[in-house]
Order: sequence, then C-alpha cells, then structure tokens
Amino acid sequence: MFACSLACMSCTHQVMTGSFPPAAQSYAVPAAVQREVRNAADAGDGDIALRTLRQRLAANAKDLDARMLLAQYYSARNLPDLALEHYRLALAQFPDSPAVTLALAKTLREMGEPAEALRTLREYAVREPRGSWEVLSLTGILEDEQGHLSAAEAAHRAALGLEPGKSELHNNLGYNLLSQKQFEPAVNEFRRAIELDPTSQVAHNNLAVALARSGSAPKEALAEWTRSGGAAGAHNNLAAVLMEQGHYAEARLELQTALALQPGMASALANLKLVAEMDGKAATVQTRKRVSIWTKIFGSKPAQPADAAPTDITAPTEKK
Repeated sequence: MFACSLACMSCTHQVMTGSFPPAAQSYAVPAAVQREVRNAADAGDGDIALRTLRQRLAANAKDLDARMLLAQYYSARNLPDLALEHYRLALAQFPDSPAVTLALAKTLREMGEPAEALRTLREYAVREPRGSWEVLSLTGILEDEQGHLSAAEAAHRAALGLEPGKSELHNNLGYNLLSQKQFEPAVNEFRRAIELDPTSQVAHNNLAVALARSGSAPKEALAEWTRSGGAAGAHNNLAAVLMEQGHYAEARLELQTALALQPGMASALANLKLVAEMDGKAATVQTRKRVSIWTKIFGSKPAQPADAAPTDITAPTEKK
C-alpha cells in the first residue's frame, strides 16, 4: 500500500519506548557491552584522529567540538552506548545548546527510546523558552510517531512561528494535518512548502496523497505523482489510496492503466493481488494484442481480436 512521506531537515520520519532513568543518570551498560566498548576503544589507539580527540578532551574536558566528534566516531562504529555517554556529558556541560540536544535526542530515538528522546527535547524547551525551530520540529516529528497528533501539531506550528520560510516545516505540519484527516489545511501547507521549494519531491508526493485522499482532485493528484515518478507509478499510487478507501473497482481500473503503461510493474502487480484479497475477485489483467507496423500501414486485420481474454496473474509480494 502507498504511504506518504515526511521530510525534516536533519531527521527522518520513522520510528519506538520503555522506562527511562533520570536525566543526570547514565544508562547501565551490560558487562559484555562494556568489554566490547573497551576492546573497540583499545583498537582505536592506532587511529590518529581518535587519539587526537582524546588528547583534546584530556586537555580540556569542555572542548565541545572534540566531544561531539568523538560521539559521532563511536556512533559510526555501531557503539551507540558510548556515543550516548558523550552526548549526555556534552549536554550536562552545555544545556543551552540546540545542536547537542538534537544529537542526544536523535541517538535515543535510533536506540528505540522515543520517550526519553521526547523528554530531552521538552526539558530543553523549559530551559530555553525562546525555543529552537530545529528542536521544536524534531519534537513534532516524535510526537507524530507516537500518535500524539495534537501535541505534534502544536510543536510544528511553534517551529513555523520561528521559521515561517522553511519548506520542510510547512511539509511537516501538512503531514500532521493529513494524519488528522484535515485534508484542506494539509493541502494548503503542502502547496506552501512547494512554493518555498518547488524541487521538493516529498512535498509534491504528500500533496498528491492529500488530494487523492480528499477525493476532491484525483486528476491533480495524478499530475503531481506523474511529475515525480512517471505515469505508471502515478496510477498505481492512486489505486493504493482508492484501496485504502474501499473503492476496489476504481482501484482495479487504475491498476489496469498502470500495467498497460508498464507491464510487469511489481508494485502494481502486488496491489492487484491485494485488491483481489480485499474484494474476493480474481487478480486479472486485461491484455491487448499489439498491432504490427504492417497492419497499421496496409490495413490487414490482426490474426486475433484486439481484446484478448483476461490473463490470470499471481502478483509477487514484496518482502517486508
């Protein structure tokens, strides 16, 4: 099925939670992980860049650039626990830094701790009431992911209050409004995002989704999808939205068009199989015999009728 996208300048929209310790407390690291971290740190003794960063921190524990670079070093080597400790130390030393707050929150999010990530962002908002549009934007995205749509909307609007000229922020608010089925306001936000950045494929795509789901402008939705992904993909995307809405007959027609434009299109065949499961009808594609150049020139009738019998197709299923 089709899913709309959300863009954010320095983050991506995709997900998840549990209990979390007080902000000043570090995560407990199992002994096996401690050994792994120690071994990785020992192995890094031969890394000149790593050794230089350690020397800088040894000379000045408040060298923020060195600590952030060291955290990024460990994160890139799949040692998020060690990266997390450096981000926490950085935040304790520089609590008013939006860059440190964002880095810590994103790391927590990637580790599957969105609740702790949200708390980090909210605590920053308490400390810095003037706010940071980057922090507010990530707050809205995390609230969206947790299904807290009203809180997310408030965060997105607050971010826009600080940076009204950011295309990404209008897109993110539009995504939130679309999730609340407020189609017209969502369309307006996506249009504004496109005005600010006409090259934004995410905003064009999301506008098409909003138009299709509203049912008010399917032709315009097709045009938006065609602009970004071609005609066959556009008809397949519209079919996916129609399937979501239970309009199976209309979805089949869109899939027929997609497959006529691009025979063998895997996503359209998968959707055809899905719609067959939904409405209990066979997954069939109407095929048409192509007319040869000879026939076009000399008018000879093709050997078979133009409309052949439906062909049964078992559509492949994409791996999840």
